[in-house]
Amino acid sequence: MKKIVLSFVCVFITCMVSHAQGVKFESGTWEEILTKAKTENKTIFVDVYTQWCGPCKHVSENVFPQEKLGEYYNSHFINFKIDAESSAGKEFVKTYPVTGYPTFFFIDGNGKVIHKMVGAKDANGFISEAKMIIMYARHGGIDNMMAAIKNGTADKELLYDYYTSASPKSKPEALNLYLKALPTEELIDENNKLIAEISLYDKDLMTRLIDEIVKASNDGRFSDGKYAEKFAFCIVFPVQYDITTFLRESIQEGNWEWFNELLQLKERFANYGGRIYKGGKLLDGDLNIIQGRGLFFATPEYNKLCYWTKNKVNEEEFKNTLVSYMDKLISENPVDSLIKEEHNPVLDMLKKEGLKGQMRLFAQHIFETGNITAHNIVAWTDYFWKLSPSNKKTKALCSKWINYAYNINRFNDKVAIPAADLLARIGNFKDAKIILEKAIASQKELKNENQKVYKPLELKLRDINNGKL
Repeated sequence: MKKIVLSFVCVFITCMVSHAQGVKFESGTWEEILTKAKTENKTIFVDVYTQWCGPCKHVSENVFPQEKLGEYYNSHFINFKIDAESSAGKEFVKTYPVTGYPTFFFIDGNGKVIHKMVGAKDANGFISEAKMIIMYARHGGIDNMMAAIKNGTADKELLYDYYTSASPKSKPEALNLYLKALPTEELIDENNKLIAEISLYDKDLMTRLIDEIVKASNDGRFSDGKYAEKFAFCIVFPVQYDITTFLRESIQEGNWEWFNELLQLKERFANYGGRIYKGGKLLDGDLNIIQGRGLFFATPEYNKLCYWTKNKVNEEEFKNTLVSYMDKLISENPVDSLIKEEHNPVLDMLKKEGLKGQMRLFAQHIFETGNITAHNIVAWTDYFWKLSPSNKKTKALCSKWINYAYNINRFNDKVAIPAADLLARIGNFKDAKIILEKAIASQKELKNENQKVYKPLELKLRDINNGKL
């Protein structure tokens, strides 16, 4: 009985070992391997090694025996090993030259090299390479695949494969090609997460996306509030974020043509039927621009002022635009602070309890409201001052704008210092001092105990009092 049990265990172990094998390499001549590959319509995986090569031994002893690699390679390829310094190996490398060991080839039944790689890899690396080879084979080889992409005849399946296999450098363009190949219902499907991956500007793609978004927002489907909300989150906001990103890049690069093209794309959203518009106006408004959503939600004048200031161009148009823009902004928003201090529960709580524990995080918007635009107004004013005569009229105008920038939110200590600096530079030490004193008092009002906030303000106030810039 024991012999029967032992025999059964041995057979079971033998079966398990046979099943759980790694990469199985075929024996025979190279000509026989080619014939088998052609007959079975399979690709040959060739390991070219030498006896003295350390990485070759590592791959042979530690990587090829792994079960997951064997499962993949044994089912998809005919696997073959050849010692480059054997007589057969020397003949092989005459046809298929190598520059280092180990070298691995993927070769079709006609002897054509599909892919070549040099150096050891782990199991996942070999599987990744194999998937790429299988993809090439599915589309008639890499040459046919790339030709179809180049001449515009590639279908969406080929383009998706190209995107998933593309190098990091090529992936942004590959993604755009794939998205452009999608039918409308797939392109703007709320489950299309690839919209959020766009990182390379493509005018045709962005135009189509915006037009289809606008069309979808007005065809009745937005009557379902849950659908409209998901669509906005998954499709609309990523596209708006892309426009913001590209606008910022066009400003950084000083590309006026691209910049204006993006402003035109932004205007295509004017008929969007979702909730980002109210009464024909963008909800954020120029005073409420926030990081991320940013320039998409700003007016064309706001964007142009950013462009001209960054690139120091169109001086006269910049000055004229800034004067009319600031007059309108201040007249339409005659506020001392965007933070409505009357009956503001967060402010009331801060003034009572101070910035303790979770309150700091909870009240973060108190400090950030108006931050982007306030800094931009200071930058625009600085440029305007440099371009204009240093007379009383200019000084008064610039002082008005700088004070307005700070008073957008008196609790934002990060605006106080650049605002005071600029006021001092134009000779208005009085207002510079007032802003710094107001900033310090505002932080004390919130019971802010962080000395890192107070110290820069106090040092700057000391410099202003001493008449130093």
